[in-house]
Amino acid sequence: MTVAARGVPFRFLLGLPALRDGVLWQTTLQLPAPILISANALSRWHLDNLGLRCWAGFDTRWLRLLAQHPVALDSAGFVAARRYRGFPWDTNEYLDLAGTAPWLWWASQDWCVEPETVHDEDAVLDRISGTVRLNVLCREGGKRRGIIDRFVPVIQGWHPDQYRRCVERMPWVRDFPLVGVGSMCRRHVHGEHGILHVLDVLDTVFSDNDARFHLFGLKSQAIAIASQHPRVASADSQAYGIAARQDARKARVSKSDRMLAGVMAAWYRQQLTAIEGGPVVPMAQVWPAAAPVVASNDIEAKIAAAAEALRALHEAGEIEWTDLSPRAAYERAFLDD
Repeated sequence: MTVAARGVPFRFLLGLPALRDGVLWQTTLQLPAPILISANALSRWHLDNLGLRCWAGFDTRWLRLLAQHPVALDSAGFVAARRYRGFPWDTNEYLDLAGTAPWLWWASQDWCVEPETVHDEDAVLDRISGTVRLNVLCREGGKRRGIIDRFVPVIQGWHPDQYRRCVERMPWVRDFPLVGVGSMCRRHVHGEHGILHVLDVLDTVFSDNDARFHLFGLKSQAIAIASQHPRVASADSQAYGIAARQDARKARVSKSDRMLAGVMAAWYRQQLTAIEGGPVVPMAQVWPAAAPVVASNDIEAKIAAAAEALRALHEAGEIEWTDLSPRAAYERAFLDD
C-alpha cells in the first residue's frame, strides 16, 4: 500500500481522545474526517497492591470500527515523555497493537525533544539516538509481522539541523514515502526553530527523492500554511479540546462528549475552510546552520566523545536507553584512567 506520493492532496487528520462508538465517532463519520488515535488513548490501567497506577495493556474492543473509517495510530511519544517519563509499554506490545487492526498507517515510537521535556543539547542528542533505535526496532518488527507497508518512520529534533542528524543515522528512512516529523506541537510557524525552517531543511535533506511528511500535533494557525507546502502530505491536531474546555468553563457546564463533538465539528470545518483558502506559503527566512557545540577544554572534549560513542552503541542495539546519561559518559571517558 502506498501511503503517500508527491502530488497527492493534503490530508488533515482529526485527533480523537478515545476510540469508541459514541457521539464523537459518529460526528467524525458525518464530517467525514480521517482520524488519528494515540496509543495512550487505548491504554488500560489498574491499581496494584500498593495503590499505584499500573499499565494493564491496550483496550482493543473498539478496533473493529477501523473497518468503517480510516484511522492512523500514533505512538504517544509526547504523552509518554511528559506524563510517564517513558513508555509504559514496550515496543513488542506496541507492535502487537499495530498489527491488530487495519490502520491507515502506524507511526514508529519516538522520543520527543520539545523544550519542556529536555533542557540541554546532550539530552536532545540522547533522545535522537533513542528515536533512531526505536525506529529500527519498529521497522524490524513491522517486517516480521507483515505490516511494514503501513509503517511510518518518525524523525526528531528541535533545531532543524538536528532532524538532519536523525536522518543521517537512519538513512533507510528515505525508502519510505511518508515520514513523520515529531516535536511539532509546541512550535511556531516562523523563526529559526519554526515549522517553515524545519521544512526548508528537510526538503534539502530529502532532495533526492519524493518522500513527504506528516506533521504531528500542529497548532491551528499552522495547519493552513503547512497544508500548502509540497512536502507536507498530512497533519493532525486535537486543538479543539482546548476550545471546548474554555467554552465549558465560561458556560459553567461539564465538557460532555456531546458538547465536545459540537465544538470539534465547528473547529474542523474552520480548518478545512482555511486550508481550501490556499494561503501562499511564505518564503522561509534563511537561517545559518546550528553552530556546533565546541568543548572548552580537553576534559569536556573527552566526555563529549564518550557520549557520542554511547549513542552509537545504543543505536546499534548494544546498550539500553537507560545507559545514556551524563554520568555514563563521564565514566566511559575516564574508564581507563
